[in-house]
Amino acid sequence: MPYALFSLTSNSPSRHVIDQKTFEHLLPLAFQWAKAQEQLILTRGASLGPQHTDDASRVGVRDCSLVRVLVVDRIPLPDNEALAEAARRTHIITGTSRGVAIGHGIIIRADCWGDRELLLHQFVHIAQCERSGGLEPFVQQYLCERQMCAEFTIGRLEEEARRIAREICAAAPVSF
Repeated sequence: MPYALFSLTSNSPSRHVIDQKTFEHLLPLAFQWAKAQEQLILTRGASLGPQHTDDASRVGVRDCSLVRVLVVDRIPLPDNEALAEAARRTHIITGTSRGVAIGHGIIIRADCWGDRELLLHQFVHIAQCERSGGLEPFVQQYLCERQMCAEFTIGRLEEEARRIAREICAAAPVSF
């Protein structure tokens, strides 16, 4: 069945959002992609060093020993074309993405490895995932919150990650 990925909202002809039917179709695909990516990161990624473990604990990660980081040249998009297009159009993952947290895994671009604020941001998402009860409820909550915002802009979880990372970096700069 074909799905129209994006529809114009009635209050602004320049805003493109995923329509509800497409969102409901893509949500389980997004979870399956996230699950596969987390498994890849957990298998191939490196465990946290002491300074990163301290930062992860500071933002509320319960089990830092489970966290793995995979450094890549670029953040991968889903193989499913509709899901990849949705990720790009909503700016959840684009060609310029610097990092993403998926369950207990983090994928980070090699040129961004030293960005403490970016890593803290990803650690907050891991803590949120733990609090939500796992990857599937986190993916659903994160994407549903983003869907409720104009143009998938931020959502409560994304806002929390940005705020906490920014506050910690402003209060306690550390170099790695």
